[in-house]
Amino acid sequence: MKRLFSNELFHIHTYRCGHAEMIGDEAYIKKALELGKTGIWFTDHAPFPGDPFGHRMAYAGLEEYLRTLSELKEKYAGTIDVRIGLEIEYFPSFDRQGYYSQLKDDPRIDMLLLGQHMAEDEYGTYTFSWDARKKNREEYAALGEAIVRGIKSGYFGIVAHPDRIFRRKKTWDEGMQRTAEEIIQTAYVRIVPLEINLVSLGTKRQFWLEFWNLAPADMPYVLGLDAHSIEDVDPGKSSESMGVSV
Repeated sequence: MKRLFSNELFHIHTYRCGHAEMIGDEAYIKKALELGKTGIWFTDHAPFPGDPFGHRMAYAGLEEYLRTLSELKEKYAGTIDVRIGLEIEYFPSFDRQGYYSQLKDDPRIDMLLLGQHMAEDEYGTYTFSWDARKKNREEYAALGEAIVRGIKSGYFGIVAHPDRIFRRKKTWDEGMQRTAEEIIQTAYVRIVPLEINLVSLGTKRQFWLEFWNLAPADMPYVLGLDAHSIEDVDPGKSSESMGVSV
């Protein structure tokens, strides 16, 4: 596999999401400079109009997020590349409303990161509302289908933690294999890199070597910190230091 952004900090959240350290954005930039990095990618959890979901910034805060980071991007131009992104799920109903096009067309946004934490089903409800038995049995397939549809939409530059969709599974099976193959093949054909997520690496049943062993030798990938605090920006963290070689 071919790693991208090897000297950049990728996948940084901010305090706006409500479950990250209450520090300013500039602290992460200064930390990146201290570590000798050439770039930093902010990818906080994107809001949706009407604020129907939790664990993300409020929709009213999106403009401030983009404005503040744009100012920092200009301030540090020539010193470090400050990239502005949003981690966001793909939901067909919001696609029909034009929300992803609106975000992608905003010149301040460098990339949309597809992070599928839940999926919208055919009835217009979401997988988080399913009962536990159904989630354990079927959630990964719904999330996988959403990822594939998201990749094909053309809105997203990278797929975050694709193997995390299997977090409710205990052992690898044929259904997981089929879903993994479809995600990897779709991303490979569309030249959309996948993220090996360091938080997933350290969390039970969120990182699956069976998934990554299916990837072609020249599959592009990024190593994502999924940082929610300064402590998460750890120069000692790497896939190798955590016992994984890709």
